[in-house]
Amino acid sequence: MARLRSPACGRGCQTAAGGFFPGFAAVLLPAGTGMRSASDGWITLFDTHLAMARSEDLIQLFGEPSSGIHRRFEVCRAYFLERQTAQAIAERFRLHVGTVQAIVRDFAGDPDLSQFFVATRPGRKTSPKRQAVRERVAALRRKRRTLGEIRQQLHEEGHDVSESYLATILREEGFPRLPRGGPPPRPGERAKDGSEVPAVADVRELRLEEGRLVHTDGAGLFLFVPLLLEAEFSSAVSAAGYPGTEQIPAVQALLALLVPKLLGKRRVSHISDLATDEGAGMFAGLNVLPKTTYATDYSYRTERGMNERLVDRLLRRFPFDEPPHAFNLDFHAIPFRGEKTDLENHWVPKRQQGHPAVMAFVAQEASRRVMCYATANVLRQEADEMVVRFVDHWKQQRGHYPQRVLFDSRATTYPHLQELNERQVGFITIRRRGAAMLRRIGELPAGAWHRCQVTQAKGKRRAVRYLDEQVELDGYQGEIRQLVFDGLGHQSPTFLLTNDLPEPLTAREVIQTYAQRNHVEHSLGEKITFFHLDCLCSEVRLNVDFDLTLTVVAALLYQRLANRLKGFAESTPLTLFRRFVNTQGRIEIQGREVIVYFEKRTHNPILREAGFEQPTARVPWLGGRSVRMEFP
Repeated sequence: MARLRSPACGRGCQTAAGGFFPGFAAVLLPAGTGMRSASDGWITLFDTHLAMARSEDLIQLFGEPSSGIHRRFEVCRAYFLERQTAQAIAERFRLHVGTVQAIVRDFAGDPDLSQFFVATRPGRKTSPKRQAVRERVAALRRKRRTLGEIRQQLHEEGHDVSESYLATILREEGFPRLPRGGPPPRPGERAKDGSEVPAVADVRELRLEEGRLVHTDGAGLFLFVPLLLEAEFSSAVSAAGYPGTEQIPAVQALLALLVPKLLGKRRVSHISDLATDEGAGMFAGLNVLPKTTYATDYSYRTERGMNERLVDRLLRRFPFDEPPHAFNLDFHAIPFRGEKTDLENHWVPKRQQGHPAVMAFVAQEASRRVMCYATANVLRQEADEMVVRFVDHWKQQRGHYPQRVLFDSRATTYPHLQELNERQVGFITIRRRGAAMLRRIGELPAGAWHRCQVTQAKGKRRAVRYLDEQVELDGYQGEIRQLVFDGLGHQSPTFLLTNDLPEPLTAREVIQTYAQRNHVEHSLGEKITFFHLDCLCSEVRLNVDFDLTLTVVAALLYQRLANRLKGFAESTPLTLFRRFVNTQGRIEIQGREVIVYFEKRTHNPILREAGFEQPTARVPWLGGRSVRMEFP
């Protein structure tokens, strides 16, 4: 603000401080400048924005640059104009000296001041060509053109884009899907991709009239019919309470979904590969197998209790020579390879990293390697309870606890070991080793160790040295037996814990028993590979749990098949599938029999010796007819 006095001559004006403004009468006042006169002849000039413009915030904005471009400008100005050192500039703007030197070097290489006044946004830059395609796609969709028609039109105009990209553009532009034109193709007609539309699965359309002849690629499926009858599969499904409809009853639904597992299909959704095979449909008691959508929808209608009851009923019919007493318990992470999901991260050994996955808990009978229990409905905070939960489940179903369980160190905690001990359940488990434990073991004299021999795979013997001692654990009452041994190929000694139930074992027997766990884990890995349990295509645990239940049932059936075939009791499902199940044939209806004629195969004599040529009992899902198989 300034006070001025204008003389009568108009040649200038004098300020209150004694200064002189020449030619005041010709002064132009900028916007925001006011003028006020007083009775004493003095005129006051004032700036209406001055007080606000010189706020501390605006002063600080220029003194402490916040953006990268502004900071680079001030650094170059201080270096080149003010001739400050790089060290002083670095301290002023709180930068590293190397950063200041790099900014100065880059500007000296391309001294263009305009770069300090252009800000670029990170991310994808606009493209005129891409924008033109987007506008053209929107214009064509407004004319009710389909994806195929839009793609064809753009191709003719010189733009080669995929339908998935076009669908993304339409979705981002807010265009809804066009209603399907015309009715869907009927069974027997051609679909848009040129494939034949299969018939609709319906038990009422199953044709079993006299003399009917059907060729099939799945003749080997009928090898499981006598095994299903022995296991009373129909009554087990009814007792489990699985849902069914008049079109596809529960038994037929379970059999249809078992077919891909028995044939080693990668996913249950690949059931569509067999949708036109009438022989595969006849095995399940249907005219044809249902489609992928039915397999998915049905799995969502199942519950965990149904799966447990089905497996328990089938196990009761399994021909154990003696009741199982030892079980191998393990966790298996089934990775999810889809888009972003809410599944928990679990360690996936094949990837050597954490990954979204469903954690499955599996119990396998130790001597016969039969899967007896499995669930995929497990959360991370429930994992420590699964060992105790399994022994309680076995007690509820069989009336007694398992005699012994073997599991890894991550399967449970020390307090849960106490719960197993209170239930008089024997256990052998690995203890997690710490640095202090290894240091203590390393300081022991050589005379403290004992030695024995352990037999591994293929009869190979290894010399093992071990320590047998009693230790105390947090959360476990009293002392517990601990065996420390090395010599089985591990870099560090292994720590085993056991409560010596149901009877004490020698140190060699304990080490030998747990060493055989590796064979069991290998057997479990073979089943996971053949039944494609790792091919998780859903993030819903109950859906995965149903798929896991189908795996257990299929593994039981393959185990029963292996037990009946002489010399193949220890064979893997893949071996049995390749030599016996994967075969073509023809099916003929004669009277009250369904006769399956197998192709000539090398191992057909083994099937005849196992009694598979004998007619089966009446099959409920085949209208009460029996099945007879003939092998040339």
